[in-house]
Amino acid sequence: MKLPTGSLRAWGAGLAGLALVAAGLGAGIGGESASADTAADGAAVGEPRPVLIESAHAAGKTAVIGAQGLPLFTRTIATEPEALTAQAVVMYSVAGAPDTVVLTSAAGDVLARAEGSRALELLDLTPAAAAAEDLATWSITTRGDRSMLINSRPLNGNDAALNLYDWNTADGAQVGTWDAGDFGGNESWYIHPVQATTDGIGGLVIPGSVPDLPSAVTAAYGWGPTAEVSDIRWEMPEDEVWETEGVVEFSGYGDGLFGDTVRVEARFTVGTVGDALESELTSFAGVRLDALRSLAPRTVERSVSGSDMTVEAPVRWDWDAIDPEALTGVGEFTVPAVADLGFAASLRVTLTPPSEVNVLRAGGVRSWRFAGEEDLSGLTDGNREAEAFGDWRSGGASNRVNPNWVAYYFERPTQVDGAALYEFSGADNIGAVTFQWRNMRGGWEDVSVGTLTNDGGRLQLETDFDAVTATGFRAVFEHKSDASWMQLAEFEVWGPGL
Repeated sequence: MKLPTGSLRAWGAGLAGLALVAAGLGAGIGGESASADTAADGAAVGEPRPVLIESAHAAGKTAVIGAQGLPLFTRTIATEPEALTAQAVVMYSVAGAPDTVVLTSAAGDVLARAEGSRALELLDLTPAAAAAEDLATWSITTRGDRSMLINSRPLNGNDAALNLYDWNTADGAQVGTWDAGDFGGNESWYIHPVQATTDGIGGLVIPGSVPDLPSAVTAAYGWGPTAEVSDIRWEMPEDEVWETEGVVEFSGYGDGLFGDTVRVEARFTVGTVGDALESELTSFAGVRLDALRSLAPRTVERSVSGSDMTVEAPVRWDWDAIDPEALTGVGEFTVPAVADLGFAASLRVTLTPPSEVNVLRAGGVRSWRFAGEEDLSGLTDGNREAEAFGDWRSGGASNRVNPNWVAYYFERPTQVDGAALYEFSGADNIGAVTFQWRNMRGGWEDVSVGTLTNDGGRLQLETDFDAVTATGFRAVFEHKSDASWMQLAEFEVWGPGL
């Protein structure tokens, strides 16, 4: 059966044509909108929506209908308005058939699959007449941001999808149909409306004030380019809305690069900034005050009257108001903000029973070494027998590194009170170890037990020391003899935690 032929219905070439349909660009792909055309048999299509159909395999190439002697071929996406307008494919949703469309060129030629063939052809039909013919309609299926366009009539029992032949990435590559697969690159497409989008604007407005609105915003198109949209025409609300607390919403409109009308959404909250919402912090009983201070939030969220909006503000806490005894046991207490902050704020601290944790196995820890292995991850994997660090270097005794060290840096100040260092099970050459903690200024200090010597065999050192709040920790170790190098299996640093 040959498809019927109807009169040519031109969509209109050039920027003028695009401007005529800009109002319909906001509809989703395949979604229904107000009828733009109705055939004699009642089939209807929605408003025309110009799009670029970019190949997922040939990036930057868009499928163009009938301008080089082929029904559908690829061309590099144009940058000039008139050239891009000529490349656009016009999409019409089919009434009563979700995610089904008619595709035409800017001049109105309808894209169809030839009956009994994988090939494509162009038809002289109105979009509404094409909507009544299954060979001239296409269903759209999506996965993520990719789409397949499948002809509404199967071929030999298989779905026939638009397909970039031979994986060709050159300009002028032919596009036809092939059996639909599983979103392979040559059958996947990105569908970009020829319609720019912008971020909304807004903020807080004091009652009685009218916000200053930008005369220009940056708009983006789905295939990549951005443009400044100027001379925005704002549909301002009545002046009295700015007198009452609440949310005020309105829109503005500007002209895009390709004849599209760009909509800018505005949403302002009218209200006054009040006190801060309560902040919360959880730590462990026995935490040192300096460690707790390092964990406390440095900003709070202040409420805004007449809305659920909040405004972030810097905060300083009055730690002098806290009884040191409050840190020693399980429970809760509240830290107020300093009096001169200008608003009220409070920090609710919950202390739970402490657990002894190896802080080197927590997140946010970075390692470093003085000389030896680059990768120190094995030093904290829990295996106290296998070699994880060795500082062998060619050159013999004259090239030994003594003393040597390994260090770990913490994401935030951390309370520690114990450490352990284990030599590789097959080694015996570490004679002295000094554990050092990194202070808030970045300097290294010895822990309270000082340097520990190892007069026995293989080093298996475990020690407690006076608690410190450290930004890092390291082990400095010295050999017994320069006849051999030093090897480590495990490094542990312990402290109370959650």
